[in-house]
Amino acid sequence: MSCDTIKIMIMQNTSQSGLSELEALFKSDSFQLLQTKPFQQIYQIYSEISKIIRGNLDSQEFLEFKPPLIGPVTDPGTRGSKQVEIDFYGKSYKFMSSAILYKQYLAISRKHSGYPGKIYFFADNLRMEPLETASTDRHLSEFVQVDLELVDADHFDAMNVAESLVKSIYSGLKPHSGLVSEVRDYFRPFSRERGLIDLPTEIKVPSTFKKITHEEAVEMLQVKLSEDKDVRGVIQRLFRIKPNKLSKETELHWEYEWLLSSMFKEPFFIHDYPRGARGFYDREYPQKPGYLMDFDLIFPYGYGEAISGAAREFDYKKVIPRMKESGENLKKYQWYLKFLQMHGEPTSGFGIGLERTVRFFCGLPKVYFALPYPKVPGMYNP
Repeated sequence: MSCDTIKIMIMQNTSQSGLSELEALFKSDSFQLLQTKPFQQIYQIYSEISKIIRGNLDSQEFLEFKPPLIGPVTDPGTRGSKQVEIDFYGKSYKFMSSAILYKQYLAISRKHSGYPGKIYFFADNLRMEPLETASTDRHLSEFVQVDLELVDADHFDAMNVAESLVKSIYSGLKPHSGLVSEVRDYFRPFSRERGLIDLPTEIKVPSTFKKITHEEAVEMLQVKLSEDKDVRGVIQRLFRIKPNKLSKETELHWEYEWLLSSMFKEPFFIHDYPRGARGFYDREYPQKPGYLMDFDLIFPYGYGEAISGAAREFDYKKVIPRMKESGENLKKYQWYLKFLQMHGEPTSGFGIGLERTVRFFCGLPKVYFALPYPKVPGMYNP
């Protein structure tokens, strides 16, 4: 099958079967798609966004470090995914699902060395996501997360950095607006089929990002669900699941992130999640027990979460009971607890999914189209 034949097939097939054929071709012979212009343009935009992110963080005196690939522990707060273990010279080590614990370690060490306490990684992460996440369009088992941490900062400081970073991507892609527009136009029919709203033609830097609490987000969704009786059926049709229960006491499930995201035209923050929704390392408000000093940044038009971050709990006496609550084995965290006891200081940070960011700016129906050899839950390929 020639590249021209593929192009004709993609451009003429704008029904659900067209997207299915495109996905089937990706699984059976991805090279046929990789050599086409649209996919090569995606990879070019991926590279440009990576450069923009590095430029923005470097200009703010963040220093890039090589992240760890394996370690005795990794981030336990990965919302239902399983960790991957290997034998490392007779010891059980885990592939990083997030290098969050190491970020605090490095940022504080930078400050103690007399430099700005700001660090970042382009970190490869591996997570065994549940099989049902393959239908969300935004989950990968192997992905890159740009992780950063800064000392003497809370979650609002981290949100300011996140907003600056995302705005820099909008600005940095303006010189490539023709390229971006061409990719968006190419995939727009398929993206519509996945419940995504058409992105604006012009790359315009958004205004100050709106901030809403988790409680406010739930209330907005409750109103939407009561006003639109068909939306639950839309969720079932798009994602082949029955919508989960919506609660102010738990994490927002990804189908509700999609729905809330589709109600906005600019990126926005959700903050102050309930304590049980996140990991032991997210700091609890001293003056507001039961709520965490954390946040997510949500892309608009239905694309969902891009960034997750928080102020970190740095008092090891508070971390220990939180670990016990979530069933963690404290022995495996001895190095981390000792570090907090001896050197713990207030920090905050976040991680931004690189492939999710590329998906949003390119207007892709599936996050795995951002990669030449993606690892999608349950899908086997190179």
